[in-house]
Amino acid sequence: MGTAIRLWILALLSQSALVISDPHYVVVFPAIIDHPNMEKFCILLRSLQETNHLLVTLEMKAQNHTLAEKDVEAPGTFECIRFQAPSFVSTSKTIYGEEAIVNVHVVIRKGSAVTFEARKKVLLRKAFLRHLIQPSKALYKQGEIAKFRIVRLDDEFKAIDKSIPLIWLKDPDKNRIAQWVDVKPLHGIVDLSFPLASEAALGTYTIEVEDKELSSKADGEFTVGEYELPRFEIFFKYPSLVTILDEEFQLNVCGKYPYGKPVRGNVYINLTRKASEAFGIVTQIDLPKIVKSYSERTDKTGCATFTINGTDINLLVKGYENLMALSAVLEEEGTGLKATKKDNIPIATSEVDVAFGELNPFYKQGFPYSGKIRVSVNDSPVRNYTVHLIVDVDDALTHIQYITDGDGTAYFSLDTTAWNDTMVSIKATNTFGSKTEEQVAQMSNSEDYKWLKPFYSESNSFLEIQHVEGELPCGKHQEVLVDYILDRKELDPEADHVDFYYLVVSRGKIVSSGQKQVPIGQDESEVGVLIRGGTSRVEGQSADRSCPRCTVLCPGCG
Repeated sequence: MGTAIRLWILALLSQSALVISDPHYVVVFPAIIDHPNMEKFCILLRSLQETNHLLVTLEMKAQNHTLAEKDVEAPGTFECIRFQAPSFVSTSKTIYGEEAIVNVHVVIRKGSAVTFEARKKVLLRKAFLRHLIQPSKALYKQGEIAKFRIVRLDDEFKAIDKSIPLIWLKDPDKNRIAQWVDVKPLHGIVDLSFPLASEAALGTYTIEVEDKELSSKADGEFTVGEYELPRFEIFFKYPSLVTILDEEFQLNVCGKYPYGKPVRGNVYINLTRKASEAFGIVTQIDLPKIVKSYSERTDKTGCATFTINGTDINLLVKGYENLMALSAVLEEEGTGLKATKKDNIPIATSEVDVAFGELNPFYKQGFPYSGKIRVSVNDSPVRNYTVHLIVDVDDALTHIQYITDGDGTAYFSLDTTAWNDTMVSIKATNTFGSKTEEQVAQMSNSEDYKWLKPFYSESNSFLEIQHVEGELPCGKHQEVLVDYILDRKELDPEADHVDFYYLVVSRGKIVSSGQKQVPIGQDESEVGVLIRGGTSRVEGQSADRSCPRCTVLCPGCG
């Protein structure tokens, strides 16, 4: 789930459970469909008194395309129907290819009478293929064999073996010097090579892939030049961002030979911070340059680890530049040969950003209210950071303290039992009397406010899917908890179960569906009692970060 997978639950009572069994119709259709991919839409028809006729049509510019036509017998059905997105006449073209707006037309008839009819717009487009082009190395010498690999992926980032119509190689003057036609990948991968002449032109060579049918084009490049392999190289590993609130941070300096073996020897580093010229002009204060030196031996992996104390480089002192210069020397053991490298490490001196993640604007009294708080500086997450949550219920304040995880996120779950169906405000902040004056002067306060409204339903019923954090692992099962309240007086006294229908939506596509039957009590003396609780289990699947919505067609949906 998270932002990757959405679980929709359609909670409709079984026919025997309802006091009034009017027919129910719901059709869920992807908002975007891709030709020539296989797509899926789902229908739910319940409480039918007799056989109904269902017709689902894709209305396009040139012709209509029937997606489903069938008789549905009483009492109804819940099913998902697969279809191949048809070819079409495009009405527009984007960087992703050709597309057209079409209509999904749903008609349900009982005899000759139309009992339900709806029409919604969806986007039909040509599937956008992606090609990843990777040479075996970035730099070749004249006379070497240039090798490169092309990976062909569909719009779901799955490898496909559909032939690539055209691949060509261009020299630095943009002349085509090699061409491959109708190349068929193996498990989505194409391996190609080209022998460079001993006097090949120096410069950048371009690999181009084109598939006009699917409006897909990609390119990659490598360079031909004169070079000598260094005896060994230095690599740095340090935090993407050091904040002025960090008490310490780790810096790794590693040495490796061209064939990958680690280098044993001594590492010497210098960290330098200079005063800001603007600060000196404004304040007339001449701050000294800070230079700190450290040394360590490399371990068996060829790396030396340094723990840098924030006070050693004056992280909390105003007036310095927002970066520090790093220089390193690695001296090879036994030979005394040296390699050097320099880099700059950014230091964040701007405001800490504290913000809520996506929150439900409603709460239901008696059910936990969950959410998350993100802390970042310059769009980089801040880990192990103290953040404060203040909950205001009728002017009664509750203060809760959290520590962010490695992703700069703190998760919270609040007890709503005493919230009394009133408006509740929650505030996330990075200060609650816990920062020193020096820290506050350097990094401004950041706060985020949200108002939460009590959930209200005329039916006195409620359903919410408990949020599952993070991405679901492939091929595993994930238990999904569903909180619900059902008003017993709305059910038939003899009802013994409720049917829940669920859809799992990933990247705007319906990837899973099912039905969960939950038993309920039959105590006739408890008419009007609210029924609570419930769980369901769905199979987890990985997905990307974007999730376009689906189109829902149902009575009263507009």
